[in-house]
Amino acid sequence: MRVIRTLKGGGMAGRVKIQSQAEKPPARYVALLRAVNVGGHAVLKMEQLKKHFESFGLKDVTTCIQSGNVLFTSRETGAGRLARGLEKKLRAALGYAVVLFVLTPEQLRKAAAQNPFDPERLQDKQHCHLMFLSAKPQPSRRRALMALAGREYRFAVKGRVFYYAYDRAFEGRNRRAINFEKVLGLSGTARTWKVVARLVELAGA
Repeated sequence: MRVIRTLKGGGMAGRVKIQSQAEKPPARYVALLRAVNVGGHAVLKMEQLKKHFESFGLKDVTTCIQSGNVLFTSRETGAGRLARGLEKKLRAALGYAVVLFVLTPEQLRKAAAQNPFDPERLQDKQHCHLMFLSAKPQPSRRRALMALAGREYRFAVKGRVFYYAYDRAFEGRNRRAINFEKVLGLSGTARTWKVVARLVELAGA
């Protein structure tokens, strides 16, 4: 919507039109913090995290479980710009660096919809995770990842989302420990399918 004012002034032969863009309505976002409350690293209570986000001027702030998932409303646009700004503010508030990823509800919904491992039907037989990446993997890195797939792991990459699944029979044993970020040459943060599905629901995507 544009607001147009028409001015008349002495000696002016015509009218001057001043156009300004109307303020954009607030939008909903989901922030995923990396490596929070994992193995005793970066221990952070969600109540504290919620208060920090509110102190940054964000609205309708809610958290989901203890792994650093925050839903909020902001008038800022651009998920990447929001993420960098929040990282800077959280570092000042917490005293240590925090890496986070900001997604729109539509991006989250699309990531869930593109999951190739049929997580709802196979939830009793497999574990499924989604890793949200800082960028799209380079083709050579993607090939290196796929070469690691085997009897225990199944992999897929779609855009900036890496999907991996493994049978419950491999839970806690006989499963290789792979540093996926190192293989892909990117930073990322992983969530179980159950958490992603819950975030999609909460975000109204």
